Amino acid sequence: MNSSQRQAAFDRFFADLARRRSKRLGLGYAGTIRKLSPPALPGEAQGPTRYFLNAVAADGRGSGLVPLGATADAALLRAEKWVQTGKGASPSPPGRPAALRR
Repeated sequence: MNSSQRQAAFDRFFADLARRRSKRLGLGYAGTIRKLSPPALPGEAQGPTRYFLNAVAADGRGSGLVPLGATADAALLRAEKWVQTGKGASPSPPGRPAALRR
């Protein structure tokens, strides 16, 4: 799998996690947001990337960013490393057996 295919798999994985989160919260899914941390100062470590669901209220009156949560963030960070290196298992939605991952 080349890097653009890995990136496409990551994007699908991210959207799937966000859709699942919006459904659990009873919100409408509007999209996803990936927020990079500000550039690190020389000699300092880069801060973590944060992932958000762009959700719409059930009544349609407003929208906002909802954090996906620590478990999803950890899974997305692992998937992000997979995109960069191609090493390890490809990301798959929670509950999907590892044997079915491509």
